[in-house]
Amino acid sequence: MAADRLCERGFHSHMSALEELSRMILLCRDYACDELSDLEILNRFQSVRVLCTSDEHNLLSHAGQTALTTLVALLSRMGMQVQLKIPEVPLLQLQPPLRGNFLKEALLASSESLITGAIVQSSPHSTPDLVFVLGDTRIKAPGCPYWRLSGSDWRGSLSFEEHSSVPKWNGDWPVGAMVSAALAANEAFKYAMRQLPLRSKNQSVYFEASQSCQFDFGSVPVRGDFLDLGAVDVISAGAISQAALYVLVRIPSLTMRGRVFDDDLTGSSNQNRNMLTLSRDVGAFKVEVVAERCAHRLKLQPVPIRYSATDAGTNLAPRVLVGVDDIPSRWEVQRQAPGLVLVSGTSHFNVSSSAHSLGEPCCGCLHPIDDPGTGAIPTVSFVSFWAGLVMAVRLLREALMCPYPAKQQHLWLTPLRMDQPRAAIWLPVAPRTDCPVGCESSRRKLRDSKYGQHTSHVL
Repeated sequence: MAADRLCERGFHSHMSALEELSRMILLCRDYACDELSDLEILNRFQSVRVLCTSDEHNLLSHAGQTALTTLVALLSRMGMQVQLKIPEVPLLQLQPPLRGNFLKEALLASSESLITGAIVQSSPHSTPDLVFVLGDTRIKAPGCPYWRLSGSDWRGSLSFEEHSSVPKWNGDWPVGAMVSAALAANEAFKYAMRQLPLRSKNQSVYFEASQSCQFDFGSVPVRGDFLDLGAVDVISAGAISQAALYVLVRIPSLTMRGRVFDDDLTGSSNQNRNMLTLSRDVGAFKVEVVAERCAHRLKLQPVPIRYSATDAGTNLAPRVLVGVDDIPSRWEVQRQAPGLVLVSGTSHFNVSSSAHSLGEPCCGCLHPIDDPGTGAIPTVSFVSFWAGLVMAVRLLREALMCPYPAKQQHLWLTPLRMDQPRAAIWLPVAPRTDCPVGCESSRRKLRDSKYGQHTSHVL
């Protein structure tokens, strides 16, 4: 009887994890052999053991703590087993959805709270498959691949083994720390994919390990005092918006007020990428979840409806974050928004993120054709996280009076191979005469086009 109960528990655990990681498994199917079952792909990821290690000095800053907590979350949301070899230190700032006053204690308490079977434990004597080291922490070569996470306020880096010397983590501004965590999570994903038989040998190039990689959002002076973003509305409480809010709630001395619109309930399949969501949130309104998790710093009014111009009741805020993949919904927000609109979306391993101020080419100019798609969108934790991170950084830079120039209005990012020179492409957005939004920039181009045609005809 005991054996039967154990088998039944194992069956239900697998069924739960299959649902929670269904979007990631769908993404893997773009490359994995067709003969592989979903359960075989799941087992591959759940068998990966990742050791995260740091000394005390690298954990005595908010940036260092954020690098570690973000990495553990991204790994767990892929179903992996995380081992910690770190000292216990007080949490310097809140790290939602973690709870507690001490870093190691909070991370261990997150075990299986994100994905069924994704265990976080303190077991320094077990043998890992790969290791991530914070900053200049001294370690003995572990006999398996390992990378060092380093960075600064706006830049994150990853270096393979002793590829280069790196500084220790310090400071409070955590954007670069979260970049380094996203870079590291990507390497763990590629490691798991290298253990799977692929449909084509040519596809193995996508999953090669990086010797070193980095991403820099650009140097911007960081204000050490109070930073108020003012009124910001958030359209969608899904993966991309949660990633953006996850970033914003970790910015020191930041405040923000606004509303978050979404009529969706939290589902099991959301857990692999919704950074503010726990397993116990399944069945709850997403807007209620994010409002609660961000309440200590961001005053968000949960609005459990799908945004439309007729249902909103009041005008949109001067700044709007749009984390929806549905293109007509983006057009509707753009038509109603009185100021800055920030948009991010994902497709498989790709991220598209753009900023649209009044007078600039709008999101309709960038995405003029509806792409309804079919069924669930394949994705994975670190891709959705990148989309939200980029959107949050654009908002921060705008509030710090250092927005990106027009030539960087659109970012196309492929985070799978961040060691490649074309992984990140910054682009301008051109106005279109057929813009479905009918923005000011497109109307101006249309007038200029008509005037030019008329002049040519007269001549």
